[in-house]
Parts: sequence; structure tokens; C-alpha cells
Amino acid sequence: MIKYLTSFFTRTLLALALAGGANTAFAGPTIHFTVDTTSLTGTGYLDLTFAALAGAAPATATLTHFTGAFGATALPTGDVGGDIGAAVTLGNGQTFNELLQAVTFGGLFSFDAAFDIAPGGTIGTGFGIALVNAALDNYVPGTTGNVASIDLMPGAPATVWADTAFVTATKVPEPASLPLFATGCVLAALALRRRNRGQSPNLGN
Repeated sequence: MIKYLTSFFTRTLLALALAGGANTAFAGPTIHFTVDTTSLTGTGYLDLTFAALAGAAPATATLTHFTGAFGATALPTGDVGGDIGAAVTLGNGQTFNELLQAVTFGGLFSFDAAFDIAPGGTIGTGFGIALVNAALDNYVPGTTGNVASIDLMPGAPATVWADTAFVTATKVPEPASLPLFATGCVLAALALRRRNRGQSPNLGN
């Protein structure tokens, strides 16, 4: 029985380790962005870009938890899917991928951005946030391009930059591994308990 129990828990922990490794092999940082447009008036666009050179390591950006005075118009270009009501996903399969999301300036906008990039290779991908005017022909006053950016390189920490006049970028803490371990142990114990209940004693001997 002890031998079986040891083997059972060993297999369970190994499965958890492999599952954890599969989930983190491509995992990059998750950043919470707050974009401050209180110094601006009128309408315009929040410009979200995900760009890479040919041959870049595969990467994705998943944007969630949008808050702010967003408009109904969304103008995607390239490898862009979803919407701000649930989640927006940008891939780097094409050289330039962009979402222009209509906004009303004058308040705060926020969202979480989770990044995944494949290991290997030497070509990365860049994520950018810019503020564009309603005519889509220039950046808003006080900016000349991105107000925040992240450079993702395979096998290297992400480089985060933000113009503090407009953007605050904070890293979202990763979930601790201990709860996963504890959950695995509980599931293993429950499975073992069910197995023991299913074994009826042999009363004939």
C-alpha cells in the first residue's frame, strides 16, 4: 500500500510539473497599464500595436480587463482578434498588427496585457501604446509616438518603457506555485480515497 501511495503521488507530481512546464515555456510578463488622458479633450483612438520583423519568434499579446470611456469603433489591422468587451489577442504572424480603438479623452483607461513568446531565435517583437487624434492623421498633442512600449526577446527579460506623463505600467504578480502543488496533492488524495472505496474486502477467505 505504501509503495502504491508513493508511486501514485510521484506520478501526480510529475504530471503537475510537466503541465506547469508546458504552460510556462512560452510565458512572458503580464503588465497592467493605466493610460492617463486627463490632460486631453475630445475624441481619438487608443493605438495598440504588435510588430515584428520577418522570422521573429512566435509571440502573442492577450489584452483583458479594459476600463475607460471607450467608443464603439474598433479598427483592426493584421493578426488581431476579439474585442475589448472580453479579450483582444494580437499575434506577430504579420509584420505589423494594430488595433485602433475609439476613446473619449479626459479620463483614465486601463487594461492588462499578458505576453507569450516562444523560446529560441534572435528576433523579438515590440508592443506599443500610442494616442492618436480623431482624424487618424497625427498623435495627440504632447506625444510624438508611443507613450509606452515593451520589447520581447526570446530567452531574455522583457524591457518595459512608459512615458510617465501618460502611462503607468506595473507588473502583475505571477500566481505562486504552492497553491498548484497543494491542489495536486488534494486531488491525488481524493483519487486514492475513491480507489480504496471501490475495493470491497474479500470475505470468502
